[in-house]
Amino acid sequence: MNKKETKKELLRIGQEIRDLIDNKQKELELSFVEDDHIYYIKDKNGKIRTDFPSVSTVIKQFYNDFPALDKSLDMSNGDIIKQDELLREWAGTADYANNKGSRVHYLLEMDLLSEYGSYKEVRKPHFECDEQQIIDGNRMIDAGHNFIRKMHRRGAVLLDTEMVLGSSDLEYTGQPDKMWIMFDKEGNLGVVISDWKTNKPKNFQVHAYTEPMLPPFEDHMDTALAHYMIQLPLYIRLFLDMLKGTKYENIKVLGGIIVHLTAEGIFTEYRIPKSFSDTVLTMPPLPRIKEVMAKKYSDIEREKKRIEELDKLLKG
Repeated sequence: MNKKETKKELLRIGQEIRDLIDNKQKELELSFVEDDHIYYIKDKNGKIRTDFPSVSTVIKQFYNDFPALDKSLDMSNGDIIKQDELLREWAGTADYANNKGSRVHYLLEMDLLSEYGSYKEVRKPHFECDEQQIIDGNRMIDAGHNFIRKMHRRGAVLLDTEMVLGSSDLEYTGQPDKMWIMFDKEGNLGVVISDWKTNKPKNFQVHAYTEPMLPPFEDHMDTALAHYMIQLPLYIRLFLDMLKGTKYENIKVLGGIIVHLTAEGIFTEYRIPKSFSDTVLTMPPLPRIKEVMAKKYSDIEREKKRIEELDKLLKG
């Protein structure tokens, strides 16, 4: 096949795979309510569940989460008013960065889908960006366009964006940023997953305070990059699970690419090593999920108690 015929065939296959995933979503009664950030899915007993962890929660099993409540109180010498100020400062910094990232992701998704006939609607997230964020974000978007062109030159065709995935066997859910399909050098159909990342470069680097990840990734240091290296294959695992019993159940995994976009208008590709990806695809996916969920609910209760104590103190 020539390039035009190959693209046409990949587009046909892509539609077929999307239809298969759609059928599986209906079978599982799988849906995602974005405003509440809740996934609904039918478990193996036919019960609709909302407590399956998402990929972002699954990843927390493999590193020690930052103890924000303990650290902030310690840095404030036990003063809960100063602690509150510090926590608000941290939250504000995170929100500021997330706003830029949300805008970049949204506009890149819109632009990419427009190249494929805008076959679905994209919900616009809430974001507020100042002038500098818009300038930096636009450079990131330019870098993202360059990556898209590179994927097309490689012969890849978009499979989908933000595909809602879940498994009653694996018992977790998620939505990958972008999935592509292409033929490898031997002519085998395969899938590639990629994800935009807009973090500061320092978050990809190892520092003096950086700790090792938890098993089975203890040979890697706890950086944002290591988290993403787990994240993308977890999505692939859900995708493959949802294709079980179909003609595409053995589709080849061609790789995962973490695409770091910078305010300088540059993108850097971080390829997930096959050995690392294979570990994620074959390991027990939820070895410490009970501990993670217990800590999550404990932190919620501790935060409620902190707010109550702060209110009492402020009211005298």
